[in-house]
Amino acid sequence: MNFQLQQGYANGIRRQSDRLTKKMSKSLSLGLAFLLGTSAVLLSNSKAFALENVTVKYGAVDVTLPMSDLQSFAQTGQASSQLQSVLSIAKQTPESVREILTREVALDSQLVTRLVNTYFGEIVLKQLGEVAYSPATRAQSAPALRDALVAASRDGKISLMEVMQNYTPPALEVDGNQAVAIYQRVIKDMQDIQALYQNSPTLQQTAGQARQMICQPSTSGSAK
Repeated sequence: MNFQLQQGYANGIRRQSDRLTKKMSKSLSLGLAFLLGTSAVLLSNSKAFALENVTVKYGAVDVTLPMSDLQSFAQTGQASSQLQSVLSIAKQTPESVREILTREVALDSQLVTRLVNTYFGEIVLKQLGEVAYSPATRAQSAPALRDALVAASRDGKISLMEVMQNYTPPALEVDGNQAVAIYQRVIKDMQDIQALYQNSPTLQQTAGQARQMICQPSTSGSAK
């Protein structure tokens, strides 16, 4: 009798212990999930961009915008008072400018990397660097723009907002009358070249043969 009572008591303790363990395990899981979720939010909200300010120039008028204003505008569509001033000078609606900033264009990242490192790419980037440049290191504007374009295209698509987010100098000056038009023309040319390449098996084959010739060392010298 005493043995049965002791066994029953032990079984009861074990069941309570199991329930407590399950509760603790669930609490720990929920706590860990909350911690990870909070960390993810904090990391996403604390992302800092190298580019801090964008100065838009319209003739003799300059308006400097914090990058945070442009980021907020791209996400919410709400323009700050400074951005409203730029829109008023440019005679543009918030909707049209937001569309220009956020419109994503599908571009192959490898193709972008190759194009911006060609002679054609250098000419285009130099032209773009004359209307969108870092005032402190204007001579380095073309390389900075090249790196920003390549970085922005890594996910297979590109937008003007992504390019600015990947621009490494802390300040950018933009000729409001020309910069966007030249940027859009550059992207359009890249799209046309991409379409030409994708629709031409002969061109793809030629490019593949050229890569093989470049990558594979000649064996004629070693055969001697």
